[in-house]
Amino acid sequence: MDDTPRRALIRIGMFAAVMLMFGRSWWFTVFCLFIGYRVWITDFFQRVRATISRDAKGLKLLISVKREIKRRLANNEPIHKIFLEKVAEHPRKTAVIEIETGKSLNFDELNRHCNQYANYFETKGYNNGDVISLFLENSIDFFAVWLGLSKIGVVSAFINSNLKLEPLAHSIRVAEGKSVITSTNLLPMLKAAIAQKLLPEDTKILLVDGDGSEYPSLARATREKSVSTNEPPNKGVTFTNILCYIYTSGTTGNPKPAVIKHFRYFWIAMGAQRAFGIVPDDKVYITMPLYHSAAGIMGIGSVIVAGTTAVIRKKFSASNFWKDCVKYDCTASQYIGEICRYLLAQPESAEEKKQKVRVMWGNGLRPEIWKPFVERFRIERVGELYGSTEGNSNIINIDNHVGSCGFFPIYPHIGQLYPVRLIKVDEETGELVRGPDGLCVPCSPGDTGEMIGVIKSNDPLLKFEGYVNKGDTAKKIYRDVLRKGDQVFASGDILYWDLLGYLYFRDRRGDTFRWKGENVSTTEVEGILQPVMEVEDATVYGVEVGKMEGRAGMAGVVLVPGVDHEKFLQDIAQRLTSNLASYAVPVFIRFLKEVDKTGTFKLKKLELQKQGYDLAKSGGDSIYYWSAADKGYCLLTAQLQSDIDHGIYAKF
Repeated sequence: MDDTPRRALIRIGMFAAVMLMFGRSWWFTVFCLFIGYRVWITDFFQRVRATISRDAKGLKLLISVKREIKRRLANNEPIHKIFLEKVAEHPRKTAVIEIETGKSLNFDELNRHCNQYANYFETKGYNNGDVISLFLENSIDFFAVWLGLSKIGVVSAFINSNLKLEPLAHSIRVAEGKSVITSTNLLPMLKAAIAQKLLPEDTKILLVDGDGSEYPSLARATREKSVSTNEPPNKGVTFTNILCYIYTSGTTGNPKPAVIKHFRYFWIAMGAQRAFGIVPDDKVYITMPLYHSAAGIMGIGSVIVAGTTAVIRKKFSASNFWKDCVKYDCTASQYIGEICRYLLAQPESAEEKKQKVRVMWGNGLRPEIWKPFVERFRIERVGELYGSTEGNSNIINIDNHVGSCGFFPIYPHIGQLYPVRLIKVDEETGELVRGPDGLCVPCSPGDTGEMIGVIKSNDPLLKFEGYVNKGDTAKKIYRDVLRKGDQVFASGDILYWDLLGYLYFRDRRGDTFRWKGENVSTTEVEGILQPVMEVEDATVYGVEVGKMEGRAGMAGVVLVPGVDHEKFLQDIAQRLTSNLASYAVPVFIRFLKEVDKTGTFKLKKLELQKQGYDLAKSGGDSIYYWSAADKGYCLLTAQLQSDIDHGIYAKF
């Protein structure tokens, strides 16, 4: 209700009348009641009333998670010991199922399989602190290998199975591993990198399958009776040891390995399990890549922390999604926004009406399709969340609020106690906004800003472990943010904080964007384009595309005079697809006639990003789009642009 002067005078008059009606002894009581009434009708109090149950639920969850983490830190036992608790609880229960092969293992069999990997590498001289790169697709062996290696303290580097040539070689090199474990299916990618001298010729390769004729086969070795299935020797592994490296795309180009310790893995997996109500009887359908933290920690981690059954598919398939869920009686699954959109685009089927999936959690479910998705597939619980593999700033949607990825309580001064904040960013320059005191300006409900996480080195949950490369770690830290001398983790993500405290993802800040569920580094793509002799200059940026989630890659290219555009497009398509993962290949290429540069001679990205692939704003520049059918670039027409804008065409 608007507080007009007339209403204020009426209230004052009524208050005075009441005071006259009662004796002096009642005046203080009447005054207190009036003050209570005034507080009750304020906008802030109404917002508190609307959110207090959510905030109480969140506080209860936080206390529960912190109490469990504190208990585990006191015990100081590694992940595999926590897994052994579940093995002891139900050794004969099915732990993992592999859809493509039909293979399944119960908890006892899975543990003995892990032990074989651990004992094999222990006999080969691998010790606590050594690193092995895992270049594998989704499979039971991906899980069993890293869990087995963790028993002897060997760190697994989870390599993106889509990578090729330089990005692949870089990911392996930076991990500084003693060997690479891969499959016969991915071996050609690895051999191609070695052939181009991006990796040493003596790179030690082991295969999880195969007959062992070219490279040692772990499948063959673990079939030998000489490889024990007993628990391996104690190597002094603890809850605070490094468990694995999970790669994240950053602003410096190639993927960067983030350090994941045993306690952080447990914290993420256990936190998700408790937040979204995952129980031991659940069968979790996993179609997202296990090399990412979403499936690799929150998905497969439910087997370790909750004793669920994981049903693993090598790659997502929209046509088989509900068929698999029905066949294997799945009750939980994960998503990224694209998965939800692909499923909605499928024709209605009998399986979607029979399926029993009650909870799906992930990120990127757009508000426009949230309700249609939930209603069509009868999903009881959607767990939208926000977080980063390496960061300490994570939030979750605990009450099914449409479109939100989490919340902050709206109470004044709560920020002093809450480790996750938003700070203001200049919309034009992208720079942090600082006040006269040199500190950053915190956001209030109704503002948009960058997510940060306060770093406290004495708190394991708020400590920023960072990356293998300390220089990369330093680049993700802001200083003098909320007070002089403090440090915070810079997420690089822009979120909107509404008046009820709900948070909504808006965009990525800096030189990365998200496409098809993957983070793409613009500098990595530019590094492929710029060395080409025909290219005078090039810049890469993300643009919004019709009704699709995330941003698609677009390259603004200035060619050397006289270069044939068609020939260049054929050659560059070959170069891009040979060197980049499919999601990193630019969807659009714009040939720039006029070059607008900054004072440091860089092409101005902000203006190009605003113009996107809009032909009306391109100033006559030719724009080409990636045609999956033609496996090359085709000229964008006004009609096709309209089809893309309206979601009619989306075959990228």
